[in-house]
Amino acid sequence: MSIWSNKKSWTALALLLTSAGIAAGVRHGGLSVEYTDARDRAQLGVVFRAWDGAARDLRTIGLKVPAEVSIEAAGSAAGFAAQTGEPAGIAASTRGSTIYTQRLSALATRGLLPFTIRHEAFHTAQPARLTRWLAEGLARTFSGEAVSDPPGPTGLESLPDAALNAQLLQHSTPRLNAAYHEATRRAGLLVRQRGWRAVLGL
Repeated sequence: MSIWSNKKSWTALALLLTSAGIAAGVRHGGLSVEYTDARDRAQLGVVFRAWDGAARDLRTIGLKVPAEVSIEAAGSAAGFAAQTGEPAGIAASTRGSTIYTQRLSALATRGLLPFTIRHEAFHTAQPARLTRWLAEGLARTFSGEAVSDPPGPTGLESLPDAALNAQLLQHSTPRLNAAYHEATRRAGLLVRQRGWRAVLGL
């Protein structure tokens, strides 16, 4: 029996490769996950369940994830920053149908892994014409992240949409969290008033 069809042999090989710093890959339908830290393998079940749930929920609101999507989990925060050009504190970044993430086990430890997968799944399926603030606000609303946002005003309620877009692009700004919360507040309000399909322009 070849090593590719023997689950125990593949698991042993994956652990050997990741412990040596070489990427290992796993497929789940149209989703492929590549990781270099052996600890990430224990999080694959969480990733697949979150992805399947997101794909189902996206279909409900009229969107569809691409037929082929890849998740590339970095081996470290510094590796993620070097690969994406994003700050090391960002959980993930989606470019087309490729999702770049921090170590899966690091996201899981912080309680962010399912939310991150759902958030980035939305980005793979979203209409391209969405503005930055609306895309981020809708992704956070869809993922469930908005539930943990602090109650009360964000302090950015009077900020024009274009200025909010600019604020979200300034990764080092001290008001970045407030900008994400404000984008989520505005997007959530639109969804409640008009429904997902109308907001998405479907």
